[in-house]
Amino acid sequence: MRIGIIGGGQLGLMMAEAAHQLGHHVIGLDPTPGCPLHHEADDMIIAPYDDEIAFERLVVKSDVLTYEFENVDLTLVHRFEHMIPQKSRGLILSKHRVREKEFARYLRIPTPHFGFAKTKADLFVPSIIKTTMGGYDGKGQHRLVANSDIDHFSFGSNVEYIIEEWIDFDYEISVIATRDRFGHVVTYPIPINEHRDGILHISKIAGDIRSEANQNAVDYTVRIITNLDYVGTLAVEYFVRGNEVLFNEFAPRPHNSGHYSIEGCDVSQFRNHIRAITGDEVLSPRLKSPTAMINVIGKNVAYYKRSNGYSCHIHDYRKNELRQDRKMGHITYLAPTPEDLDVWISAVVEDRS
Repeated sequence: MRIGIIGGGQLGLMMAEAAHQLGHHVIGLDPTPGCPLHHEADDMIIAPYDDEIAFERLVVKSDVLTYEFENVDLTLVHRFEHMIPQKSRGLILSKHRVREKEFARYLRIPTPHFGFAKTKADLFVPSIIKTTMGGYDGKGQHRLVANSDIDHFSFGSNVEYIIEEWIDFDYEISVIATRDRFGHVVTYPIPINEHRDGILHISKIAGDIRSEANQNAVDYTVRIITNLDYVGTLAVEYFVRGNEVLFNEFAPRPHNSGHYSIEGCDVSQFRNHIRAITGDEVLSPRLKSPTAMINVIGKNVAYYKRSNGYSCHIHDYRKNELRQDRKMGHITYLAPTPEDLDVWISAVVEDRS
C-alpha cells in the first residue's frame, strides 16, 4: 500500500521504517529538504503543509494518509479526511489546551482545576499558566509559585492563556494505545516519565505493573480513543497521586514516551500504527524485559558514547542541524533486571538533577 506521511520529523522517519518492514511504499510531505523522513521515504514532496497543490499531489500518490505531528493544515485535513484514519477531531481538540481538558471532563476523566486566564484577577498560586495553542517541550509556560510571580507576569498581546492548578504528583505516566478499523484497542506497558526543562528525558518500564492507577489510566485512554473514533496510535499523559489519576494532555499520533516499544516490545507503537491505518488488526504488545528510553538532545549527545558496553539500541534521527535542546535521537536499554536498568541509566546520564 502507498502511505502518505504529512510531516517529515523523527516520528515520520520511524513510521516509514515500520511501513517498509511491512512491505508498504512511503511518500512524505515536508517543507524541509533533508528532514529525517527523507532518509527513509521512497518519495518526498518538499512544500509547506498548507500548499494545496502539493497536498493534492500527496493524495494522488497515496492510498492512505497519516500525520506525524499536530501542526498540519486543518483545512486540508478536513477536505481529505476520508483518506486519514486518524481523522481531524483529535487534532482540533489537542491543539487547544482548554478544549482538550473540557473534552476529558466531558468523558468524566479527572483533570486538574483549569480555566481561561484573561486578567491578573484570574491568576492564582500555585499554578502553571500556558498559551492555549502552540508551544511544546515546556515552551510558552510559566509557573506561578508566589504572589510576586503574579505581579511580574505579563500577558502577551493577542495571546490566549490557560491557567492550571499545580499538581504535586508522585510521578507522570503515559498510556500508548492503538485502535484499528474494527474497533479493537490495545495498550502498551505504561512507562514512568521523567522530564527535564519541560522536555521528556527518560521513560522507564520495569515491568507491566498492575495497579489501580494504571488500570484507571488505561480505561480513560480507551474511552478517549474510542470516543474520537480514532484509528492509529495515540498517547495520553497523566499525573499520578496515590491511586488518583489526572489527565494532562493527549497527542493524536505515536509519542516520544512510546519509542521504547521499538525494541522493548514484540510489536512497536509504529508497527501497530501502520497496521491500523492500512486496515489490519492491531496486535497486543508484550514487554520483553525491563526497558528504558533516554532522549538524546543536542547538549546530551555524549550519551551515545557513554552507552558503550550496555545492551542498548541507538536511534539517530539524522537531523541536519544540532541544537542544544533539539531532539537528535534516542537510546533504548533492555536490561535483565530493574536493578540493572537503574544502574545503567545512572551511569549514562550521570547528574540526574
